Amino acid sequence: MPEPIQAPLQRDGAITLDLEALKISVRTEGDRHTKSVERASKFVKSILVLGGATLAGIAQFVTWPDGNSPEPWQVVGIAATFIVALGGIYSLFTEQDAANAVREAERAVEAAQEFRAQIKDFEGLFAEYDRLAETYRLCLMLRSALEQAGVGFVGDTDTQLFELFDMVGRHLAIAAGFAQADRWTIGLYKAQPSAEVGKAELRCIAQRRALPCDLTEARIWPEGVGIAGIAYTNGREVIIPDLRTDGMQAVFGPRNQSKKYDAERYASMVAVPINVAGHEKPWGVVTATSDRVGHFSSDGDPGFKTDEPIRAFAAFVALAVAMRETISRAHAAPPIETSPEPANLDRGWRSDSVRSSRRR
Repeated sequence: MPEPIQAPLQRDGAITLDLEALKISVRTEGDRHTKSVERASKFVKSILVLGGATLAGIAQFVTWPDGNSPEPWQVVGIAATFIVALGGIYSLFTEQDAANAVREAERAVEAAQEFRAQIKDFEGLFAEYDRLAETYRLCLMLRSALEQAGVGFVGDTDTQLFELFDMVGRHLAIAAGFAQADRWTIGLYKAQPSAEVGKAELRCIAQRRALPCDLTEARIWPEGVGIAGIAYTNGREVIIPDLRTDGMQAVFGPRNQSKKYDAERYASMVAVPINVAGHEKPWGVVTATSDRVGHFSSDGDPGFKTDEPIRAFAAFVALAVAMRETISRAHAAPPIETSPEPANLDRGWRSDSVRSSRRR
């Protein structure tokens, strides 16, 4: 009696399928069925077809008149019997196991699926290569801008960083892997003292979004609130693959600053603190968000991560701030006093030289 196919497994009320076991069960049942069909087919061809053809041929000779020639219909019957017998013998010896053909077809389908998976992997590699090339182009632009800025800073730090962000914002979005249909944001936040004594708040000084909005509409994140505030407080980057999972909203959610569209627009995000040498706390934070779950991930899979461009930009911002502070300190430092020229010693040396020349 055939074994029943295993039912789906139930875990915590959710139904899951053991696809490999189901595949084996279906294949076993298919093999058993094709074996039965094959045996029945051989029986029909060997016993019924060949046996029937033999009996039909014998019947033709039984009715043969003694000493007379066979009737025309008897000749036709004998020929037809012979043809049927040959067809039955041919089909009996040329019949193949249908189960083998099915297994070959399954192997061909599996090979095609593996090939399709490889093509998909290659497509992913090409996409990663494009993002890596865009990140390299982004870093070259930032390096060139900082080299030119090092010759002479004009304006305050916030204005310079705003112009720097505006120059590379499009490249940064491409390098981060944002698609045209995605709803994403990239923000540069600066830490400033808040009304609460000893606390800071993060104000957005530059941003780029899939759905543009005015800079004044950007939310201000208190220290320790939201992904930006937590990254600032801990001084470490934060990567959230899926903000909608249980417990994530309670820790990294906007709390009393939530808006009705947050659940739709902010699913995966990353925040990188801007750590400047000589600063006890981060200067600010760079954030990036996406409405696609898993866009930013901290797993150990190989490849070029979507958070790498955000991290690189935060490093260049830290370098720009450090350069500005160093140049500002150099300009504010008092001039170094130099010792006066020892004129009396010079005159004495010259007088001695004159005397010696006159003596000669």
